[in-house]
Amino acid sequence: MPQDVLSPDLLRQDYDGAYRRFRAAFSVVPDSALDYVPVGDEYALGVLPEHLSLTLWSYASQLDDMLDANFTLVDLSEDRVRAAEHERRRAELVGWRPGSADRPPMLRRLETAHHHYRTQIALLDEFTFERKAPIVYAARSEQYPTSARDITRWLTDHYAEHTLQTLDLLRRWRIDTSRR
Repeated sequence: MPQDVLSPDLLRQDYDGAYRRFRAAFSVVPDSALDYVPVGDEYALGVLPEHLSLTLWSYASQLDDMLDANFTLVDLSEDRVRAAEHERRRAELVGWRPGSADRPPMLRRLETAHHHYRTQIALLDEFTFERKAPIVYAARSEQYPTSARDITRWLTDHYAEHTLQTLDLLRRWRIDTSRR
């Protein structure tokens, strides 16, 4: 895999830009499409901001764990409480069909989660931003060296993935509603 050549500051800007692009894509989704779940998808279109928030909080917590452990081993597979809460929240999102009243608080939660992680990484010097901690993500898996850079790149890519998904689901919703 090619080495990420962006400086920490540019990577932070890229992260913020990915957030803005997701918000722009989501802003064109009409309220009537928020509860749309096409066949084969797990989440309603309107759930995507909440899904992103859940992911952001999860990785922000992981970064806290890395810092608290001073970049020694962090075994996430042992945190049963965190795993159970994450699964409970994911199951809620699968069943949720948001409406127009849900949009503003959802977007505020996404903004809060985004800025929380952004504040975390803004406080890191370059050495700490690049420093890797061995992370065990799943039971009986190998340690995976992870840095704040890695997490920031993953979150930026996650925004990009769901920006494209938002636009695709909106396109599919328009096709499906035009057939009715």
